[in-house]
Amino acid sequence: MTQIPAPQGLPFLGNTLQIPSHSPVEHFVQVASRYEEGIFRLEVAGRTIVLVYDPDLVAEVCDESRFVKRIRPPLSIVRDFGGDGLFTADHDEPVWGHAHRILMPAFSQRSMKAYYSQMLEIAEELVESWAGRQGEDLPVADDMTRLTLDTISLTGFGYRFHSFDSPELHPFLRAMGGALTEAMLRNQQLPFVTKLKRGHEEAYRRDIATMQELVDDVIRQRRAEGVSGSKDLLGLMLEASDPQSGARLSDENIRNQVLTFLIAGHETTSGLLSFALYNLLRDPHTLARAYDEVDRLLPGDEPPTYETIMKLDVIPASWRRRCATGRRSRCSA
Repeated sequence: MTQIPAPQGLPFLGNTLQIPSHSPVEHFVQVASRYEEGIFRLEVAGRTIVLVYDPDLVAEVCDESRFVKRIRPPLSIVRDFGGDGLFTADHDEPVWGHAHRILMPAFSQRSMKAYYSQMLEIAEELVESWAGRQGEDLPVADDMTRLTLDTISLTGFGYRFHSFDSPELHPFLRAMGGALTEAMLRNQQLPFVTKLKRGHEEAYRRDIATMQELVDDVIRQRRAEGVSGSKDLLGLMLEASDPQSGARLSDENIRNQVLTFLIAGHETTSGLLSFALYNLLRDPHTLARAYDEVDRLLPGDEPPTYETIMKLDVIPASWRRRCATGRRSRCSA
């Protein structure tokens, strides 16, 4: 049997101290570059972690007939505030299936079109914010986070963080950032070290309480309004039942789902947007073609329609080519 390769670590601690708390993903990318096999392992705080990045291997481990998702660190830590939401529920918890089947219709192409006007509204707030800072260095990555969080909260739950109205983040967003940071730090600590940091524990629990209280208030207000037929995620979770079992979601589980969408949904999308802009600016040819396409399909200052956005293809086509090239190079290696 071929052993999965791993970087050299320290006795007992393994690779724990090698992972920088401020940029763990960048570290993983650097380590991955040493292993052309597309797979490697790390020993972190007494646990063996296997990381896969080759597309074929990723597809293989996504085969649900052979592999299942287990809630282990860091997900078991995030469960402190994600609860039994889709991201942190065990695969054999019944509520996972209930929520999965109830929420699936919310991610259809038709639903995406229904959310479009709100998505456009938040995008216009970003553009207006940038227009007022001409000549300044823009915090692109931070603003992509604001963009995605405000979009998810408005389209999914009818709540506005107003992130572009002030340089200070909303208290909920500060609490979420604090809780996520602490969860990732705990993932790199030995358990006894975590127990010794009582001040961190108190701040962690305060942040969790701040997040839960706001979402609970949003749920109570929506129920008090008695608005039926709402097409957002919150309305769907409050009114729909599982088509297979007939079960309804509890308010506690709905809160966990709301937190899950905000936590799991914003970071991946904001990271994608940040990297897309970065790579686009490094590719003048594709950038020029993208400008030409926008000028052709969106003349004047009229806001884009959903149908027009779906016709834009320069950037998606460039992304597809990059992915195909990367896949071929790994296969040939």
